[in-house]
Amino acid sequence: MPAHKILAISLALLSLSPAGEAAVTGAPADGPSNPDLQGARVVYAQHCSACHGEGGDGNGPASVWLFPRPRNFSAGLFKIKSTAGTALPTDADLLNSVTRGMPGSSMPSFSYLTEEDRRLAVRYVKYLTASTNAAGLRVNRFDLAKESNTLAEPIQVPPEPPATVQALAEGGRLFAKLNCILCHGEHGAGDGPNAPTLKDTQGLFLPPRDFNTGAFRGGHTGRDLFTRISTGLAGTPMVAFDNKVMTDSERWCLVHFIQSLRRKDVEINDLLAPADGSVRAPRVHGRLPVEPSDPVWEGMDPTRITLNPLWPEKDLIYAVSVRAVHDGKRLAILCTWKDPVPDGAPIRVQDFQDAIALQFPLNAETPFLGMGDAKNPVNLWQWKAGWQQEAEGNRQDMADKYPSMHVDTYFPTSHRTAVDAGNMVSIPHSSSVEDANAAGFGTLRSQSARGQNVRGKGIWRDGSWSVILVRDLKSREAEDVKFAVGKPVPVAFAVWDGQNRDRNGRKVVSNWHKLILEP
Repeated sequence: MPAHKILAISLALLSLSPAGEAAVTGAPADGPSNPDLQGARVVYAQHCSACHGEGGDGNGPASVWLFPRPRNFSAGLFKIKSTAGTALPTDADLLNSVTRGMPGSSMPSFSYLTEEDRRLAVRYVKYLTASTNAAGLRVNRFDLAKESNTLAEPIQVPPEPPATVQALAEGGRLFAKLNCILCHGEHGAGDGPNAPTLKDTQGLFLPPRDFNTGAFRGGHTGRDLFTRISTGLAGTPMVAFDNKVMTDSERWCLVHFIQSLRRKDVEINDLLAPADGSVRAPRVHGRLPVEPSDPVWEGMDPTRITLNPLWPEKDLIYAVSVRAVHDGKRLAILCTWKDPVPDGAPIRVQDFQDAIALQFPLNAETPFLGMGDAKNPVNLWQWKAGWQQEAEGNRQDMADKYPSMHVDTYFPTSHRTAVDAGNMVSIPHSSSVEDANAAGFGTLRSQSARGQNVRGKGIWRDGSWSVILVRDLKSREAEDVKFAVGKPVPVAFAVWDGQNRDRNGRKVVSNWHKLILEP
């Protein structure tokens, strides 16, 4: 809608009702100081603002580590929705995005929050979907659409027909006719001739979806893909192919053809259901398994924890399989994930190591997923493949990488400042696990050598890592997570793939789950 028409409607609404006033001014009738919005603001501040920003502009402190960038709510452009074109999403669309997250992106599922809290988050997102008009007034897009009766209804999705050979052939013809290959490539790998030039409305590079291996952000089912094709992706080069362009029957043919391009080993990850939110640790009355290869683990059902990338990767680690057990005194957690190439201690500047970390809040709350915050600190256990090599005396060095080259000897050790200072990252490691704490971005620090009470061991075999982490249930360290039988403890997981050059914030992460020690 042109700016002058928005202004005209906005000024007219000023004289209509308190709701109309809120639509234009935003405050004080509908501002953060409004008691009715306080609960929504608290939920948003704790779980959303670090990425999307306090004001919803997509420039939160975590955004510099994320790609694609977090949504700028003020623009009013939402990718995943059931309404056509640039129309605003429904409340159900927003709740679904918060609940399910955006697979294949840094937006995790917030299913661990109560439905009430998720609805509060939706409410605050809608409040932040506002901009300043030509008169300098704050215009809330949802309130304005409601007052002008322009809120859109969801599109109608007809029943899905069978995927026949004829349908696939027709879908392939449409894929070429509609020039889908220009962006997505002839075989759907996201490598079309226009792919390097695509940008979003903010001018940021936006690669097209790789149908072979890339995650479908709005869901992988036929209904999900039908909706994406029909409505497009607002704010991106992906336009809507509505009824003026193709029929419902043709749209279903295109959906089935796109699904046929999926690599079968990746398709399995699409179909597997995520965990119900809990990792249960039964009690053993006898020997606690403390080796990754212990046959005891084979008799335990694993929990599949879905992982989301903070940065796009070609070959993602989609999930980690978790088993846990305790004997009343110690807790053992076994994590297994697929990784075709084991990467140990980095030697060259282009080398990075495989690793996994478990994150526990120090209170009963589930704080912001990225390192907690000042009021909600976290305890982190990170196993590192390179540290294990050091602990076992198997760490390679330049002479191993380049056996025919002349090498120097480093001495004396007094010149190695970080080692002399006792820096946990630099000293020779006798354990493969770093026990650390954080209270927000930039606050990660190792516990003292005396406080390093988590033990671990990893085994790489047949294209998979199996890593075990063991710690006493009780700990005297004030900054250690405390465990008690029957009391759920939130836990989140992160995995680094050295082959993908993962390091620091470049990794795949889970949302919060609950670790429950059974009696």
